[in-house]
Amino acid sequence: MSSESTTEQPIRRKIGAKEFASTFGTNIAIQLCTIVQGVLLARLLGPTGRGQFVAATLWPTIFAGLGGLGLTVALARRSARSEDPSRIFRTGVVLSLVTGSVATLCCAIALPWLMATLDDVSRSTAWSFLPFIVLNHVTLALVATDHGAARFTAFNVTRLILNPVYLTLLVVLWLTHTTQVWWFVMSLLIANAVVAVLRVGFGVWQYSVFGPLEPVEEVAREALPFGAAGLISPLLQYADKALLLYMLGTTELGLYSVALAAASVANSLAVSASAITFGISAQPNDPNVFDRVARVFRVSAWIWLTLGTGLAFAIPFLFPLVYGSSFSAAIWPAIILIPAGACAGQASVLEESMRAQGRAFIGLEARGAGMTVFLIVGTLLARWLGLIGVTLAFNAAQFVTLVFMLCVARTHFARASFAEFVPRGADLVDLARRIPAQLKSIRSGA
Repeated sequence: MSSESTTEQPIRRKIGAKEFASTFGTNIAIQLCTIVQGVLLARLLGPTGRGQFVAATLWPTIFAGLGGLGLTVALARRSARSEDPSRIFRTGVVLSLVTGSVATLCCAIALPWLMATLDDVSRSTAWSFLPFIVLNHVTLALVATDHGAARFTAFNVTRLILNPVYLTLLVVLWLTHTTQVWWFVMSLLIANAVVAVLRVGFGVWQYSVFGPLEPVEEVAREALPFGAAGLISPLLQYADKALLLYMLGTTELGLYSVALAAASVANSLAVSASAITFGISAQPNDPNVFDRVARVFRVSAWIWLTLGTGLAFAIPFLFPLVYGSSFSAAIWPAIILIPAGACAGQASVLEESMRAQGRAFIGLEARGAGMTVFLIVGTLLARWLGLIGVTLAFNAAQFVTLVFMLCVARTHFARASFAEFVPRGADLVDLARRIPAQLKSIRSGA
């Protein structure tokens, strides 16, 4: 194992509208697959089965997020400064196998206690989903190396594979009239395994399997602050589902999951914008980084406003047709959750831009405040208003998180001001001018 790092010479990589357009297009494709998947799950499983599916995958997913220990951020930042991708690849595989195994063990120890009060289907299926944790860690580690190095083609293709594979498996279950929750969860596990195997296989083909690694101790020191700062994120991300599961049961959880999926149609925008701002901020020696980050924030805010408004009007008409009458109770929760998705997406744009610059704990206050608001307000409103109360509490938590992130970004970036985050008409004009040129560039393969 080498003791030398590959971060000696800063490398500037061009990241602009073309990368945003390709990432956004990929996320649109992912979102479309996700919508169809959600419809099939809802139609085939019904509200209770849909809730059991979420319950079975909930804790392995949370432990996958908690157990990452900031490795993906450290790998992405090193990859952005490295000229030797083979070292980053080998390091990502080795360390992700370690973190994934540790997280799987911790989840296995905790599951009997966490699932003790749930139904037999949710409990038994959760155990079958445990291998997801290792598969998820390996895939995310290698996606992070592509992200940091601005290899957006590999970054987008790897993320895209999961959804078509899973959708194909769901269609098979539909054609075979399968309705057992276990098969749907296993299909998701198989799809994740396909992605991990293909990405590792591509890396083995592209690079040498044997060779030096990045200094493991240095990577760990760089990663752990991000891991510590990110401990709240998976809990906040899934706190709404956990609260619903233990307070209201699997049927209400199934309704909420469908509502959240419908309200998150525009999430591809947030993922694209966050990926771009991370890539922009990770590049060294860019004096205009805040101006570029602020512009991405403003443009994404405009798109959220446009898509969110249209979605709010469309949901009452499309929801019964798409999901069926058994999910009619989720229409208003879906509409209420749209602003929460917008706030969460905009907060992630700012958070990723600062994480890329090594500020591991800079968003901790925001996530902590959001978690506190949700747990207090959500517990109270769930008793009084049921499902609607949880959606209102989730909105309040995401709004608080966004306000905190705006304040933190204002103090972090040089020459930053709140006025730069306010959407402008000129941004829409510029966006309308750039889109045709970028589409032409993508079609021509430039």
